Amino acid sequence: MAVWSAAILVEAGCRPIIAVVPEEEVERASSLMANLVDVVVVAGGATRQQSVANGLQWVESTRVVIHDAARPFATAQAVLKVLDALENADAAVTAVPVDETLKKVDAGVVVGTIERTGLYRVQTPQAFRTPVLKRGHDQARSEGFEATDDAQLIERWGGTVAVVQGSRANIKITFAEDFKMAESMLEAHS
Repeated sequence: MAVWSAAILVEAGCRPIIAVVPEEEVERASSLMANLVDVVVVAGGATRQQSVANGLQWVESTRVVIHDAARPFATAQAVLKVLDALENADAAVTAVPVDETLKKVDAGVVVGTIERTGLYRVQTPQAFRTPVLKRGHDQARSEGFEATDDAQLIERWGGTVAVVQGSRANIKITFAEDFKMAESMLEAHS
């Protein structure tokens, strides 16, 4: 999945690609990505945020795209959309509107329904003005704050985060059943 995700970034014209992987996977990932242009593989950290911070140390460009290998169905067009959205924002995320009813649950019992109007499921790719993202990471580190995605770091300190239409096909592969869904999607496109 990491190779597919890196290939999407290469197709979108991103250079260099900084692939952040668990420390014990650096050698293997380097071997797998050897055929891709301008890919640097570096060791991640104990958390997602620490891993991104490790990768940011290698970034010298004015804009940076963050993409999770857990979303191998993203497209180069999505990368280009979030980069374009940086024209008027500090960051840009792909997202899709929430279309299911959301319930607040406590101890296995529904305690309320959450209004879904205006709620979105955020995805990657996400794009950032590099200096703003680096400041967000520095501030989070100094305050001991751990975000669930990098856009949250921009929001937290008053930056502007634009939203561009994502794709429902851009699934996140986290659980075993997600792999089965991904396999079905691949078979359908074969």
